[in-house]
Parts: sequence; structure tokens; C-alpha cells
Amino acid sequence: MRSFVTGKTINKQVQLNNRLTTFTNPPITTGDLYVTRDLYVAGNTHLNDLDICGNLVVTGNTFLNYLDVSGNTDISGNLTIQKNVFSYGTMYAKTYLPGQIVNVSMLDNGQLGQIASINPPYHPTVAAKNNNYTVFTYNYTPKIANSFIIMEYQTIYLLIGSNSDNIYAGLQVIEGTTTSNVSTTRQQWNDSANGGGGTRSGTIFPIVGRYENSNTNPKAIRVYINNDTDADTITVYGDNSTWLKITEIGRSA
Repeated sequence: MRSFVTGKTINKQVQLNNRLTTFTNPPITTGDLYVTRDLYVAGNTHLNDLDICGNLVVTGNTFLNYLDVSGNTDISGNLTIQKNVFSYGTMYAKTYLPGQIVNVSMLDNGQLGQIASINPPYHPTVAAKNNNYTVFTYNYTPKIANSFIIMEYQTIYLLIGSNSDNIYAGLQVIEGTTTSNVSTTRQQWNDSANGGGGTRSGTIFPIVGRYENSNTNPKAIRVYINNDTDADTITVYGDNSTWLKITEIGRSA
């Protein structure tokens, strides 16, 4: 004779994956719990060890001593882990604290598309002095929509000439039709009996600056030179001295 149970069973021993497990309302297991499909938890979760091969979706808070997930983890509440986290994929944060590093890129002259040597034309007339010659333009896409983008550019250049002169370098960020002048450097020297006083060594580079970003649209980073001399020659080199470092950090709203 067989017995049939048509009602609900509460606080009873049941067989789960060949192991006896006690379930209550809410479910509490005193033995091992094996989940072969997705696990959905609507409330808070308190665990010592959790090993999941599928997806884990938690809408409440999660308190863990150990987490090992080979699938996806989607937690809309708080996650507190007291020991280790092992991830077999990539972990992405959706928000960052002010000053927290989001992304760092270090680009050489080849990645910048900067040629071996650039000779910006000189501008001997007042009407042409505002002309800027592009050294490179590099497109960067921010990782988050609320960040600071810090740019540091370095390269070697050579200046040959005399008399009273000025040269400038500028750092810009271009988004669509909007150009932001982030930073400017200047090298100036006065005329003297010795053929021009002041340094003609590296002064306009390195150039650094910070851009306040508010979206994830691509940004064009541009460095230019304005050769505001009488007829002097400037040569900007693209070699192993050429580097652009881009550091994106979180910022306050």
C-alpha cells in the first residue's frame, strides 16, 4: 500500500540530491545544498561558503566568507565578503569613489600615430600666429560617465634659432563640435647680444592636464604646437621618448 500526501510538508526531512535536507519557511538547510540551475534569492543571504556553477542573482544584501562563482553574479544590494573573492571572468564596477582609478592607458608613438619627426612651420606674420600644428590626435572612450581624465604627454623636441621668440604647446579634448583647451605650455626667450637669451631645451613638454568628463562618448585628445618665432626650426620627434598616459578616475557628482 502506498501513502499519498496532498498537503504541504513543513519542517520535515526530505531527500535532495541523495542527501537529507531540512526545509522550513523560509528554507533552511542543515546539510549540503546543491544547485544545478540558477539560484534566485529575494531576501538577505548569510553564507559561509558558496560555490555556484550557474548564475547568482541576489536582490537583497549578501554576507559571505567565501565566494566562488563560475557564472554571472548580479547583486543589487550590498555585498560583504570577509575573506577571498575568486573570479574566472572580468569584474566591472558600476560606480567609483572620488579619486579611485577606473582605467589607465600608456600609449607609445606608434599607438598615437605620431610620425618620426614633425617640423611645424614658423609663423612670421601676426595674422598667422594663432595657427596650431597638430602633433597627434588620439581617440579615448571613457569607461564611466562621471570621471576625471588625466593626460600626461612627453616627447623630445629640438629648437634651432636665435633672437627673441616664443613657442607654445597645447593640450585639447574634442567632443563633437566642442573643443576644451585643457592645458598650455610656453617657451620664451629674449633677444640679447649672444643671439637669444634663455633655454632652448625641453620646456613645452611634458604637458599635462585634467578634463572633467560627464558621459561615455568618445573624446579626441589632441596635442598641438604653435611656432611663434621669426623663422626658427622646431622638430618634434616620435620615438621611444614619446608617451601619452591617460588615467581615468572617479569624481564627485
